[in-house]
Amino acid sequence: MDRRAFLKKGMGSATAAAIILSVKDGFANALETLDRSESTNWRDEYLLDPGVTYFNHGSIGTMPKAVHAARRKYLDICETNPWFYIWNKPWLEPLKNTREKVAQFLNCQADEIVFNHNTTEGFNLLASGLKLSPNDEVLFSSLNHSGASQCWFHYAPEKGYQVRQFEIPLNEVKHLSVADVVELYAREIRENTRVLVLPHIDNTVGLLHPVKEISKMAREKGVRYIAVDGAQSVGMMPVDLQALDVDFYAMSPHKWLQSPKGTGLLYLRKSVQADVKPFWVTWGQKSWKDTVRIFEDYGTRNWPEVLTLAHAVEFQEKLTIDRTTEMRRNLREYLLLSVREHPKLQWQSPLDGELNCSLYSLEITGADSRELASKLFQENGIVVRPFHSANANMLRLSPNFYNTKAEIDHFLKSIDLG
Repeated sequence: MDRRAFLKKGMGSATAAAIILSVKDGFANALETLDRSESTNWRDEYLLDPGVTYFNHGSIGTMPKAVHAARRKYLDICETNPWFYIWNKPWLEPLKNTREKVAQFLNCQADEIVFNHNTTEGFNLLASGLKLSPNDEVLFSSLNHSGASQCWFHYAPEKGYQVRQFEIPLNEVKHLSVADVVELYAREIRENTRVLVLPHIDNTVGLLHPVKEISKMAREKGVRYIAVDGAQSVGMMPVDLQALDVDFYAMSPHKWLQSPKGTGLLYLRKSVQADVKPFWVTWGQKSWKDTVRIFEDYGTRNWPEVLTLAHAVEFQEKLTIDRTTEMRRNLREYLLLSVREHPKLQWQSPLDGELNCSLYSLEITGADSRELASKLFQENGIVVRPFHSANANMLRLSPNFYNTKAEIDHFLKSIDLG
């Protein structure tokens, strides 16, 4: 049976789209349960093992039950006829709606949003495809995540541009002000600095960079492109891309936005899209010319995962970012007060209220942070991220809004430093 005959038998795009839209109806019903007070056990909205205390959203997030259910339904629908549901019209309208939903959430245009896989992929696209000259410099600090750094070093010899990294000592971060952070970047920018790369929130100690202020300063000094690693920010805090005035903003929504693993987003400002060559190329370049889709030319995609991004956004909107931000802030302040009284724990993250967030690190005395992190999980079910180097021996905590003060107490009681 050819495709036309198949559609005539009742599985036309309109019918299939109606099936997919029914998932959104069911999801909306599931979200009704979220109209709760802060005293509610929000953990019940997740699939976490009861024996696990999860403080590692900075590495990978937890998907809410409602979002997971929508994802599973999309996958079930897809598997009833994979060819039809991957390669034909049923996905087009829902994908358009998903792109628009994400764009509205981030305050940008829908044709500035690329569906990719993670932040690292976004920066590889830039490092390999951005038009730069041999004298042009790419600049970033030691707080950059390797996923936003190593790609520039990798492609520089081939592309001919220059790469420079400057040091921001970890032990100085907690004392910095907004003006201090801007100055740290300002004094490093040179006449040939064309690309400035920075994290919105760094992966190690959680310095919330004043991106808007840094961007303004950098442009005044002649920097052409501002590229931001937003892996730790989207979903943890409001992100207004127009207000930030950046050119590229790469995201890993599987962290704080709590979307399916392997779903990524990249904001490419419309005015700079022509300056970037696609990283992946297969059959769609002519069909999608002059659209953001040229950066998504992968061939076969897992569209059920991508569609679920819209539900992850809706989940966040239902909770409201102000409420969840306040819940995370309360946890942070509770731990900070406890650490100040602890003889063998030292707070290493920003103290300035404009520079801190729900990702922070504690310097450990008397134990190897890697061994301690392993022990905390094996014996107490506590998941944290260790950092161990010549300059740091830390445990990083990145709790979400559903974590509790009782879990913070459990963490503190479980640390045995001898």
